[in-house]
Amino acid sequence: MKKIVSLLLAGTLVLSLAACGGNETSDTGVSDSGETNLPSSSETPSDDANSSQEVTVPNNGEWDEILCSGDGYHLVKKEVDAYDGYKFMLGVVNDDGEWVQELTDTGTFVDEVRFRAEGSSETLRDSSCYMYLGEGVFLASPGVSVYTKDEEYRVGPWENSVSYSPTGRGEVAIWECLLWNVTDNSQTKINASKMSVFQDGYLLFCEEDEMGKGTLNAMNPKGEITELSCQYLPNKPMHNFPVYSEGLFYACSENSNPGFFDIEGNMVIDLSAYDVGRIPYSIEMGVNAPYFENGQATILFANNAGSVFEAVIDKTGAFVGKAEKVDVTVY
Repeated sequence: MKKIVSLLLAGTLVLSLAACGGNETSDTGVSDSGETNLPSSSETPSDDANSSQEVTVPNNGEWDEILCSGDGYHLVKKEVDAYDGYKFMLGVVNDDGEWVQELTDTGTFVDEVRFRAEGSSETLRDSSCYMYLGEGVFLASPGVSVYTKDEEYRVGPWENSVSYSPTGRGEVAIWECLLWNVTDNSQTKINASKMSVFQDGYLLFCEEDEMGKGTLNAMNPKGEITELSCQYLPNKPMHNFPVYSEGLFYACSENSNPGFFDIEGNMVIDLSAYDVGRIPYSIEMGVNAPYFENGQATILFANNAGSVFEAVIDKTGAFVGKAEKVDVTVY
């Protein structure tokens, strides 16, 4: 019995020492090791370009703030307010605080950002104007919508708005979008109302002319653009923006049947046999346009009585299992 009590007391002593041990830290949270430069913290994506986890990035005072992060890259800014003028600079560091792209005020992306940041409107100075798109590419924009497979992100403080032309047609606001691929230092400028994150080597974007009509474009991380023949309809058929995945993306437009297309705009899976055009994916299901994952995609379609069914298809368009009825309202 005495032996058991002795062991318990010894275990308690070890736990107490562990709780009190380690480096002594002052009330400010800085250890007594002599280190004076506190690292800067930011939210950075893990595997997904828009998932976040807290990381600490060492900074010796070379930059002021992390604007956004992803895949171990951190877009940082430096504001220099000197007697001979104000300067806004951008650069990219990795998780260890090492330069991937040193601070600069030149290049398509940086030039355009600097011009607006140094202007009277101060547009693109705020971190809300920046997002990591994946594939080493950062985005700067005052108001574009960016879509992942399951969510929509608003980039910038300016909300999307709809104006009406003399013909009475609604026109969607088109935003300036600046992209910087920090792995090869290529910088691109496009105009878009909506875009997706990079997935499997491509993003999709749409420069809409009118409500209900917009040409889809594909872009690789180098900024090379392919104009696609299929269109995107933002409010008909009530699905949100498509994301390229596993070699295919979903589209449904006035000039083509609904279905899955390859990155050249060729239809691979024709879904015209199913009434998929009136299903409100984003509102009812909490997801965006259908997409492939592990060789399968989930689609929703209505029968002739207006009942909605959910089905899983493979890359031939064949059902995997049976279609199941779901509680979704058809528009």
